[in-house]
Amino acid sequence: MKQYHDQYFEGERPLFAETNATIEETTFGKGESPLKESQNIKLRDSIFAWKYPL
Repeated sequence: MKQYHDQYFEGERPLFAETNATIEETTFGKGESPLKESQNIKLRDSIFAWKYPL
């Protein structure tokens, strides 16, 4: 399982169609739909600062 911890992502769909991932303490800045079409995602203590997070 891919892991993202304490990261910052910006822009349109940075993790588009991500599968089998754990995302913790991560900030998604300006940009729409960062996790669009993703599946089997474990999400914890993260911030979505823009539109349509999931």
